[in-house]
Amino acid sequence: MWIKKIFTAITRIKVQKQLSIIFFIAIFIPVMSIGNYLVYNTRSLLFRHYEDQSRSDNLRVKSLLLDLTSNIHIKAESLSSDKELIQLLSNDYASPAEGDREIENYKGFETLLSQDMAIQRISIYTQNNSMPESKYIHPITPDLQKEDWFEQAYTTVTPFWTLEDVSDDFDNHSLMLCLHTRIFLPQINSFAILNLTVSNNHIKNRIENSSLNTVLWLNEGGIFYCSKKQTMDQTLKTYATGPNGYYLGKINLPEQKVIGCVSSLSTTYSNDLFYLASLNENGYPYMNKITGLYLGILMLILLVTSAFIYTYSRYFSHRIITLRETMHNASQGNYNIIDTFHGEDEISEAFADLNAMIQDILRKETSVYEAQIRTQQLTNQQQQMEFKMLSSQINPHFLYNTLETIRMRSLKAGNLDVANAVKLLGKSMRYVLENTTNSFITLAKELDYIDTYLSIQKLRFHDSINYSLKTSPQMDLNEYQIMPLLLQPIVENGVLHGLKEMEEGGRIIIHIIKKEKNLYIDIFDNGCGMTPEEIAEMYQNINKLHRESSKRIGLYNIYQRIQLYYGKSFGFQVKSKKHWGTLVTMVLPAQECIRGMEE
Repeated sequence: MWIKKIFTAITRIKVQKQLSIIFFIAIFIPVMSIGNYLVYNTRSLLFRHYEDQSRSDNLRVKSLLLDLTSNIHIKAESLSSDKELIQLLSNDYASPAEGDREIENYKGFETLLSQDMAIQRISIYTQNNSMPESKYIHPITPDLQKEDWFEQAYTTVTPFWTLEDVSDDFDNHSLMLCLHTRIFLPQINSFAILNLTVSNNHIKNRIENSSLNTVLWLNEGGIFYCSKKQTMDQTLKTYATGPNGYYLGKINLPEQKVIGCVSSLSTTYSNDLFYLASLNENGYPYMNKITGLYLGILMLILLVTSAFIYTYSRYFSHRIITLRETMHNASQGNYNIIDTFHGEDEISEAFADLNAMIQDILRKETSVYEAQIRTQQLTNQQQQMEFKMLSSQINPHFLYNTLETIRMRSLKAGNLDVANAVKLLGKSMRYVLENTTNSFITLAKELDYIDTYLSIQKLRFHDSINYSLKTSPQMDLNEYQIMPLLLQPIVENGVLHGLKEMEEGGRIIIHIIKKEKNLYIDIFDNGCGMTPEEIAEMYQNINKLHRESSKRIGLYNIYQRIQLYYGKSFGFQVKSKKHWGTLVTMVLPAQECIRGMEE
């Protein structure tokens, strides 16, 4: 009830104001609500997408780092258990020259460095005072003993990782990952310390294959690797969650906000803990860009529609008044409208005139429609009369009885050739008349009719026409059906055109085979053949019949029948060569007979 009152109140307002109210309720508010929801939802989807991307990249980097550290540990274990290296470090050398020779003969360091690009430097520190200092082997000096890592290596047998401050030739310092482990020397009841330094370039080549920024640090120490140097900020450490779990979401850096994932990696052979951060620095800028773009489009849509509704409402209000006066005089309008129209605005005033116009037009159209029906009935009656006149021109029973009388008289007169000709003619006419209205006939009956037709032609032309029929032995012609009177026009074409100049030796060969789901019917005559130009003209005639010419009308009819019923993929092809003959191959679907057709 209250809805009706609302609509009644609205219809008392001018059309211009109605359109403004409807626009605000039906367009402005829904578009703003849905638009803001879609913008928020899109932003949320993008945020989750960047979170998933960061998490996926973090897992990738974790897998690579685990593989890298495990590989370095395996190489350290391999060196620590190398008997030749243990013997080298355990020997007591009489002179530095002897020690240098033994060190030079040992190729384990060069082999390891050449095989594994992840190792940048190998250092062994030994307490054997007879061992001279070399590129890879160094004595333990008092200054070295003050290093933090040395104290830890000296007091624990467990391998551990540290960060080593390395400077290049240009005095550029960088932190590099280094594994420390012991090499036990049981012969001298001592040990050496093996340090394997990991190449930062190798880490970079393994990790940097995505657009995300990767940051790595060890324990609570400094960051030893970062894809972008400006992101090496210690703030990341506050997002580390310890040995278990990971942090995923927004990360506030001093200069920007990023979306990232921070996780940890522990190794089974040491107590160290690696931290990995995968940071997507493009996430928030792109999300802000998309948000601004969508909000701009939303505002543009609302601005354009508001301007359009305002302009159109003013124009429509003026036009509706003019329309009322015009329609009252012309009495013309819509054909399908309701009987009553609620309201008191300009549109309701125009409706009464529109309804009167519609009723008048409907009456006129009804009269025209009834006249068209009467005209069509007269046309149908005329066509039926013409059909009856054509049908009455030939009485099939009269023809059969007449032909049978002629045949009997020929037999009495002893003229067997005439009697046989009349018999064949009657059989042919009966097949044509009985199957003109049939949709299908068995292939056996169709070929029997072709045999009758060729027998009649042989009576006419004697030895100038000979024919044969070939089929596969396992093929039963009574099992398949085709449309009646399809083959006769092609055979007739071969007789009348192909063999017309032959006085003897003319042959018509019909060969039928079944391949997969199709029937292939070859009709060959060894007559005069056709030139390529004549073949092209024949194809032109069977595809589009010229009404002023009756040439190829039989081929046109059967081609159109095949195309219309069986489809465009079926028909026949013609191959011919002048003075060699013509081969027509008809392709039809191998349709099995409907039960009872062969009877």
